[in-house]
Amino acid sequence: MICHREQGLSLIELMVAMAIFAIGILAITRLQFLSFRNMNQGLLRTVAVLELSNLLVEYRVWHQGNRFEAALQQWQAQLPLLLPAVQVRFAARGSFCTVVLSWQPLVALFNPEGMPMSVWDTLDYSG
Repeated sequence: MICHREQGLSLIELMVAMAIFAIGILAITRLQFLSFRNMNQGLLRTVAVLELSNLLVEYRVWHQGNRFEAALQQWQAQLPLLLPAVQVRFAARGSFCTVVLSWQPLVALFNPEGMPMSVWDTLDYSG
């Protein structure tokens, strides 16, 4: 008697293959999302560090007289265009000045902890 073996995939094999494929696609999608989130946070942090450095350079140059106050006001006016929901804390005492920038990312998905991001720096311009 000749036995014919059936060739092809059974429905169970096909469903298992589709489940494995779907899990792989979900993992790749999650990695892409995390990559985009980290890129966004890195970009905002880079902008904050550059702006902070610019302010400290201006403070070093203009810290005497009223010229720095005008530069600080102009800087604070343009900062919300670069960082979302930014808050600035500036303190100068003696030969030290400290600046803290805090901001909240635009989309809650990019910051699941809900914590504001921040950078700070201190300048000693005594010489």
